[in-house]
Amino acid sequence: MSDRRLRVEQGERLRLSRLAAGYRSARDAALQNAWPESTYRAHETGIRTIGQDDAERYAAQFRRCGVAVTAKGLLFGDDDAEPPSPDGRQVVAVKGVVSAGGLIATGSEQEGGDLVRIAIPFPVAHGTVAFRVAGSSMYPKYEPDDVVLCSAIGEGPETLIGRYAAVTTAEGDRFLKKVLRGSRRGTYHLESHNAPLMPDCRLIWAAGIISTVHAQHWRRLAIQGGTGVF
Repeated sequence: MSDRRLRVEQGERLRLSRLAAGYRSARDAALQNAWPESTYRAHETGIRTIGQDDAERYAAQFRRCGVAVTAKGLLFGDDDAEPPSPDGRQVVAVKGVVSAGGLIATGSEQEGGDLVRIAIPFPVAHGTVAFRVAGSSMYPKYEPDDVVLCSAIGEGPETLIGRYAAVTTAEGDRFLKKVLRGSRRGTYHLESHNAPLMPDCRLIWAAGIISTVHAQHWRRLAIQGGTGVF
C-alpha cells in the first residue's frame, strides 16, 4: 500500500470515529480535547500519517464516547474480516435481534460472540454488522427475519436525521428506530411504526442502515460457525 493511500484510509477511519463520538467537526474534536488542531486536521484529511501515540490518544477518547474503536483499528483498519462462505459469498456477523418496539437484544454481542454469521449476495465494507428482525416487530417497515446491515464504526446522529438507524442510548439500550431531531440540543426523538415515540434521547452510538437483506436470501446463504449452509 502506498503512503498516500495509507494516510487517506487512516484519515477516513478517524473521521468516521469522530462523527460516531458526536463531534461535529475536526475543530470541535481538537478544541474539546486540547489536541493541536493543525495536527488533528492533518491526520483526518490524510495529509499526515497517524502515529501510534496519537492513534492511542484518539481511540481512548472516542471510546469514552461509546465508539468501538482501537488504535490498531485507526492505523490499520479491520484485520478481523470474516472469511468468505463456501460458495464465495461475503460473510457478516449478526450481532443482535430486533424485538418489539425496535429494541435490539445484544447479549451475545456484549459477550464478544455472534448470534450467527450469514453470507450475503453482494459486497459490503469490512466492519459491516447485521441485526435480524424478529417476527413482525418492525412491520411494515421490515418483514419478519429481514436482516439490516450497519457499519460497526457508526456515524454522528446529526447525519442520520430522518433515517432509520441502529442507535445506542446513554442508558446503554440499543434500538432500530428512525432518528428525529429532539427538542433540546444534543437530544433525538426515536420513532417507529409500532411503538410510542421515545422523546429527547441522548445517543452514544448510531449507525445508518447500509442495506437490507430480505429473509429468503440470507436464510438460503446463512452459515453456522462459518462451516455449513442451513
